[in-house]
Amino acid sequence: MTIDAMMRRTQDRVDRDQQGIPTYYDRRVLRQAKEQDPEWRARLARHDAALDAGRFVPWPQRQSVDLTGLDPHRRSEIPDDVLIMSQGTARPTQWRGHNLFKSAFDFALVPMLLAELRPAVILEVGSGNGASALWMADLAELHGFACRIVSLDVNPVPVVHPSVEFITGDARRVGEILPAHVLARGPRLVVEDAHVGVRGVLEFVHEQLQEGDYIMVEDSVGKASDLREFTAAHTGAYTVDTHYTDFFGRNATSCVDSILRRMA
Repeated sequence: MTIDAMMRRTQDRVDRDQQGIPTYYDRRVLRQAKEQDPEWRARLARHDAALDAGRFVPWPQRQSVDLTGLDPHRRSEIPDDVLIMSQGTARPTQWRGHNLFKSAFDFALVPMLLAELRPAVILEVGSGNGASALWMADLAELHGFACRIVSLDVNPVPVVHPSVEFITGDARRVGEILPAHVLARGPRLVVEDAHVGVRGVLEFVHEQLQEGDYIMVEDSVGKASDLREFTAAHTGAYTVDTHYTDFFGRNATSCVDSILRRMA
């Protein structure tokens, strides 16, 4: 796409969808005719190519990106030190006085995903201190939909919420511990944040997920081999939802290429 075409597309979107109010990003795009920064122009070319590729992209295709201008560790436009600081420096991000440990990017992305998906059930593998389950339960209530959250961790969780069931157990034995009907109702969202038994968790939920359901694998840089094997074993069954992974720039999230939508 030419610079002029990109500027027109941006202006059309601002006028049509944003009541004429541009974002900071829109403003810079709209002055591209005067832009001299080659790295910025290369970034826009990458964004334009991503738009042409569409929202839902196969996992292997996401691995083949040109790393020029990206943080090579996470294939991200967000430098690693920015992500490191995005959970907080003096203290972690919090929810209701509990340490939440979410990056500023994921703190914005998860509410948008919940508002769109409106899951009937969320399975969280890796409860931590329980703050994330409490947060998602509150978000569901704020968005006005009923949602049951089942959260599994090897340690007991000292948090109580009427919509959350905390289960104590090892993620490596997820099929033995969780109730058989845990994902009986949909839409479904699975959040993997246990860092152990990842492949087994993914295979367990695969048998129960249906078209339109989601898996979020957090801190996924160290889980790339599990994701590679899982997506290869179920070719075509899952795509990366780039609307969320790339909302703030390519892979500006802890879920690097790992906000997955179940396809038909």
